[in-house]
Amino acid sequence: MSNNYPKPTDDLDKAKNDLKTWGYCLLLDAIPKTINENAKNRLIEQANAEKKLNLAFEDGSKTKKWGEFKVKKSKSFKSDDGGINQRIWMLPNKGKEFLNILDNHKYFKIMKYIVGDHPIVSSFGANIAKKGGVRMDLHTDQWWAPDPVDREKDFLPTASITRKKFNYEINKNVINNTDLIARPSVSNVLIMINGMTFENGGTMVVPGSHLYGRHPEKKLDSDIKPIAAEGPPGCAIITDGRLWHGTGANITEEPRIAIIITFCGPQFRPQENYTYGLRKNLLKKLNDFQKELLGFRVWNGYGRTGDPTQNFIDTAEDPIGILKP
Repeated sequence: MSNNYPKPTDDLDKAKNDLKTWGYCLLLDAIPKTINENAKNRLIEQANAEKKLNLAFEDGSKTKKWGEFKVKKSKSFKSDDGGINQRIWMLPNKGKEFLNILDNHKYFKIMKYIVGDHPIVSSFGANIAKKGGVRMDLHTDQWWAPDPVDREKDFLPTASITRKKFNYEINKNVINNTDLIARPSVSNVLIMINGMTFENGGTMVVPGSHLYGRHPEKKLDSDIKPIAAEGPPGCAIITDGRLWHGTGANITEEPRIAIIITFCGPQFRPQENYTYGLRKNLLKKLNDFQKELLGFRVWNGYGRTGDPTQNFIDTAEDPIGILKP
């Protein structure tokens, strides 16, 4: 293992350089300690309640792999059907403790290096990795992004891309060809609520893979050995969307808790639809900064509900319908 791989740091310049060089960085105290502790307590309470009410979404086993909820027919993603790790979706709906994370904290300055000046939240959830879960397959967080194409060859149409079909052709020779690669379109901020180690299922990463110019393929990449991104509570791993990574396997008795915020540009469709799915009583409590992050600000005329000059959309407003003079 290289001694140059990222280590936890509070130096923003060092973190940004790690992100540029290796495709990820480890940022200490990414959010204030009190916010981290409050989020941890609220998350445990929410997870237990969803479990008790049979609302829990559980994956992370050999038969319940992440990403297969639409690919393979399944009875359910529950522990009694093979699920192990627990996911908590749509955290903005589930407590002010999570909305407090959506602020101009230290992580935000680093994430913007990848996404840019007007990021939006694609998803905001949590992953509780428990003992017995299996390691997630390596993947990128922008598998849907069209790859650069050779002008002499055919291409996979953008609207035909799926989780199982994202490369028109796979070629071993492109693994180290960095001349023509896709730009990063998303950045993941994974906050280690109770710390991460190899043993408790810390995120496995392939340093430098953001410059490989392609997505991982099991048949081609069986010899690649990822390493664990490790850090103390409150540390965050911030990734370039092209980085190869996946949840590790927790072999300890204590669940590993992580909050994951995926950011993307405002021109992309987010994973979670906050303009529809956010509870209405929360809208009045959001500040403009949070509204923009959750997709309520109109960007260059996109995302509007009518007038392209509007600043924020108003979900309570009834759009103009059929009119007659």
